[in-house]
Amino acid sequence: MLDVTDLTFGFGKRPLFKGLCFSVTPGQLIRVDGHNGAGKSTLISVICGLISGHTGSIRFADDDFRKWTSWIAPDANGLFPTLSAVANLEFWLRLRNQHTSTEALRECLNGWGISGDWLQVGLPVSKFSTGMKRRLALARLQLENSKLWLIDEPLFGLDERACLKFKNHVMEHLQAGGGVVVVTHDARLLDGIKHQTVFLGGS
Repeated sequence: MLDVTDLTFGFGKRPLFKGLCFSVTPGQLIRVDGHNGAGKSTLISVICGLISGHTGSIRFADDDFRKWTSWIAPDANGLFPTLSAVANLEFWLRLRNQHTSTEALRECLNGWGISGDWLQVGLPVSKFSTGMKRRLALARLQLENSKLWLIDEPLFGLDERACLKFKNHVMEHLQAGGGVVVVTHDARLLDGIKHQTVFLGGS
């Protein structure tokens, strides 16, 4: 699904990681770990193509990057603040050339605790709480149906119920043959899930 070979990147003369190699196969979760400033979030951004200037290779199993992968940032949700929850989901799915009925979108939002006309279509997401914005972003992740998830601190702002729901969703994704690369400091996400760790910053 993803092969990272001899990946090296740094800012100026400061290397963050050098000669990094790992692969993600169907049904596999890779945790990126390391101390603060080791380059965990940077690595996800480099893999996504948001930061250039690296050496080495990053190869995906499918050339259509937009349809193959989904990305969630640590402190941003990829939402348009003036649009409603449903309108945000509709935009992202159209961008991927996916067509989902409004009823299906609203059912997905119900599952994430964003229920009722006011929250789904009547209120701009700029009025949402931090946790609601994160739940909306994770609803988008669920609907995009991508094979590979690149997710950075996905539990940011979530309550216990939403954390458990997302963990179950991750497990279902892996069981269906999907892959996950995740940065997380929250042990709740990984408890009971078989995974491998890529450690940045030395021993």
